[in-house]
Amino acid sequence: MLLAPFDIKFVPQKAVKGQAIADFLAVQPCPDNEELPDDLPDDRVMLVETKSWQLDFDGAARSKEAGVGIVFITPTGGLIPYSFSLLETCANNVAEYEALIISLELAVVMHIDQLAVFGDSQLIS
Repeated sequence: MLLAPFDIKFVPQKAVKGQAIADFLAVQPCPDNEELPDDLPDDRVMLVETKSWQLDFDGAARSKEAGVGIVFITPTGGLIPYSFSLLETCANNVAEYEALIISLELAVVMHIDQLAVFGDSQLIS
């Protein structure tokens, strides 16, 4: 009643983004003891598996030195570690940013198309 003078109209959403469905299914998975139905509506069902690399990075700074640690995890589970010393002293936040920048530059050089990035910094998300 209070909003009636503003002429507000409800318009339903026409399409649902695929990521919204994926997020919902990730939060609401099927129970392990529940069987999935075999009678699918279409005869042609395709399965697409994506192979993604994973990146874990961290930067750390002390009073006189700073460094970066990077680990790439291949789609098959292999590990590719890197570590770098930064030439200039910097704050810990700057070391975190440098770790991410160096990691992404390495991913470009390695021609990695899909990459899940993980870091412990609350500044970078």
